[in-house]
Parts: sequence; structure tokens; C-alpha cells
Amino acid sequence: MRVLLLVPTHKYTTSYPALLSVSDFPSGLAYIAASLKKAGYEVTGLNLNNILTYKNAHDMVTNEISKALETKYDLIGIGGICIDYPFIRDAMEVIRLFTRTPVVLGGGIINNDHEFVFNLLKPDYCIIGEAEDTIVSLCNALESGSSLESIDNLGYWDDGAKFTKLNYTYGNINERPFPDYEVFNIKEMVDKYSIATRVTYRYPREYPRPFIITTARSCPFKCTFCTAHPSKYRVRSIENIMDEIKELYETYEFNILIIQDELFAVNKKRMYEFCIELLKKKQEYGWDFNWMFQTHASSNLDDALLSLAKKTGCFFFSYGLESGSPKVLESMNKKTDIEQVIQAINLANEVHIGFGGNLIFGDTAETKDTILETLDFYQQYCYSSMVFMSDVRPYPGSSLFEYCLEKGIITDKVDFYEHIDKNIYNMTSMPDNEYYSWLNFISMLEQMWLMVKTVDAYKWEQCELIESLKAHVYKVHTVCPYCGSSITYRQIFGGDVKGTRTHLGTGCTKCNKRIRVNLKEKYYVG
Repeated sequence: MRVLLLVPTHKYTTSYPALLSVSDFPSGLAYIAASLKKAGYEVTGLNLNNILTYKNAHDMVTNEISKALETKYDLIGIGGICIDYPFIRDAMEVIRLFTRTPVVLGGGIINNDHEFVFNLLKPDYCIIGEAEDTIVSLCNALESGSSLESIDNLGYWDDGAKFTKLNYTYGNINERPFPDYEVFNIKEMVDKYSIATRVTYRYPREYPRPFIITTARSCPFKCTFCTAHPSKYRVRSIENIMDEIKELYETYEFNILIIQDELFAVNKKRMYEFCIELLKKKQEYGWDFNWMFQTHASSNLDDALLSLAKKTGCFFFSYGLESGSPKVLESMNKKTDIEQVIQAINLANEVHIGFGGNLIFGDTAETKDTILETLDFYQQYCYSSMVFMSDVRPYPGSSLFEYCLEKGIITDKVDFYEHIDKNIYNMTSMPDNEYYSWLNFISMLEQMWLMVKTVDAYKWEQCELIESLKAHVYKVHTVCPYCGSSITYRQIFGGDVKGTRTHLGTGCTKCNKRIRVNLKEKYYVG
């Protein structure tokens, strides 16, 4: 049996063409590929990111999928999170134009709203929850012609939509095969597109080669804005993690490791063991990379542990901040104390390691006073860190989504999916005009980096041209206003910015503070 796995493209929610770094690759598909290959099935990946030769994303999806379907497959796997709906919708339409090959849909878009989405998009099958075992069982059944009823977490058609028993008890996480990225041509992403990274990720390397790893699954917390986590929180052993790092390092020669799971350091003992083992492996194998992680404020990191992490190459960590208002944090069910966050920020400053997070506005308890409280918190503690501000979104699977349905804030679920991440939903008690005015103000603060320290580049020069994007890569030299270090980094700009005055939002590669750099023509070196 031959299986085609489609990687969603985020070009529907960003401009096209735009580059994507492996730092944002959906690693779940790589886990599925590995499980299918281990079971003896042939797997082909179609990575629709970083294809830059079309006028728009729709044309790219149509042409690239139709070309891929010139090869015969027995099953097509497609999936993503809720904001991938426009891509999944269009991909399904293209597939149906060219083939009757059965399609199985998975990912967060199904996990959190499976009955509605399955009936809306009408794939042949859907998988709810972690898909590795289920997709192998599905392939086995399709190959043998056996019944689907005994396969847990599966949706299919039988005189209407049918869903089998939901079972979120999974096998030993350490026995999962390591994710297989090769079928998705990830090496090209590392070699060519590592510079295309989110502003959150500012690396201590002029030529970064980031890669990703997941060391745990699920989450025990139940924040109102987050999608549900019905399965038990499980962590991988340190030995298992080191084995994957070794394999990835030898294959991709990365120099930045991004630990993706949200609670990496919530168990201080486990983080300590990770750091000690990483030191040993770096000495044993000569590994040369920096790393970063994210965790919950309840971790209560201390000076000794964070200093040890820095010694191993850690340069940045982030918390899920969400708000500076205790009232809003309580409403969000964050289980976070503001003092814990302040301690973490102060600790990051003392250890000279980067700190980041997000502040999201618009919870049901949000008022003018709580907004001002959060903005004051940002001004006092966050403006020099990689802390970003936006509005909270009621995504399917979250308590906020159910609240919006109950209160009539979302009245048409089809329209919700069709315009996902375009419409703004006011879940507060504030009148719409007042709430939207606050969001406009917060957006201006964020987009303009108005509270961020600004310096001039003392030299900047074009070092590369990406012709397909009509974009230039510049090498920028400046001095950090915080630590006084001379720093150099590379940055993509669309078009030629020489002769204009512009600014570049970045972070110091030495102290990881957030800064804004003015690019003045007189300092341009041609």
C-alpha cells in the first residue's frame, strides 16, 4: 500500500510567496510517516511550503497536488489545525477532481470538532487523537478488507457518518519510532530556508540551522483558551530524547534545537537530568548547538537550574503569560501567580538568558481596567523581552469556543471556519466599539514596537538575493543598547530597501533583549 501525506501550507494565513523554516514544521506528520514505514507501508510526503513559483497559494495547491496525483496512491493523508481549514478545503476539492483515492483527515481540526468537520469536509475517514496506531490499523483493514468497527478513534461512512469508540490511552511513548522527516524534504528546508523564522526565534548564531524535537505529549492544565487535551500527559525518557537528538544532529547538522512541548521544565528534576546528560553527550560526541524551551510558570525555576541550562547551551525560554491581571488569569484557569512570572523574568535577567511569552487580550473577564493592568505589567517587566501582544481567539476545542456558541457570539460555524483568523469576536462585556479600539491600540503598540529600545545599524549590506521572492538578505551590524555587544545578523526584506529609512525588529544575539534597529542609507555599504 502506498500512502501520500500532505503537509499543510500556512500561505493562506500569510502572504504568498513566503518562506517557512523547519522551526514551524508540523512534526506530527513525521511521526505518522515513521509509524507507517515501520509497518511496511510506502510513504511519500508532499511539503507544499517554500514553493515560490506561483501567483497565489490556491494556484500552488492546485497544481502541486494535481502533479503529485499523477502517481497512484492507495490512501491520502491530510490534516492540520483549525486555521488550516482553507488549505484543507481546497486540497480536498483538488483531490476529488483527480482521483477517488480515499482520504483520511486528522490533526487538531478533527480532534476538537470531529463530527462537524467530518460532515463538512467529507473525507472518507478521519482519525481523532494521536494517529500513529490508528492509521496503521486503518491501512491494515483496507488492505485485508476487514471491518473498521474495531478500530478506536476512527470516523468513516456507513449510511451516514460513523464514529468508533474514543480511546485516549496510548502505548509507551518511548516505543514510538522517531519522526521521519526525510519524506518531506526537510533537509532542503534546513539548508536553504533556516533564515525564514518567526521573530520570536532570534538565535545566537549568524547562520542558524534550527531543528525541532518533542519530548512530551498532552498537557494536564485546562486553560479556557486552549484546545482540550483528553489524553494523559506523558514524558519521554532522557535516554530516548538523547538518542533522537543524536540521530537528528548527525543527519541535519543543526545548531539550534527548539524543544516544542509546552511544559518541558515543569518537573525540575527532569530538566536537571536532561542538562546533566546533555553535557555528557556534548563532550562525548562533540555536539555544538544551542537550545531553547517553553514551560509553565508553576515550574518555579531557580538560579542554579537555569545557570546549568545556560552552561549546556540554553539561550532562551518562554512562559505562557497570557495576562498581567490576576482577575483575567483566574478567569482563564491559568493556575498562574503574577509573582511567579516576575521572579522568572528577574531570574532570566540575572542569568543573562532570553525570556519570552505572549499577552492575549479579550478574555470574558477583560475590562478597561484589566487591559491597563496588563499594559502596565508589560511596561514594567516585559518590553525588553520577546513578549508579544494580540487578541485571544475562540478556537474549537476550547472553553471559549463553547462560550461563543452558547452566547450567540458565533452564530454560523461554517462561516467561522471559512473566515478563521479574520473575524474578531468580542467575548468581553465591553461594547464592540470600545473593545475594537483597545485592540487597535494594542496592535499599534505591537506592530510599531513603540516601547522597544532603538539603535542605528552602524553598517548594513546586501549579502544575498532570493530571486523567486524578489527579496534581499541583508547583513546588519549594530551595538546592543543593553549589553553593549557588537552584534551581526542576517535578515530578509522584500524588495530593495536601500535608499529608504526602515527599522528592523530583532533581538540581541548575546543578551537576547528585544531591540529595534534603524537602517539609514548613510550606513549602507554597497
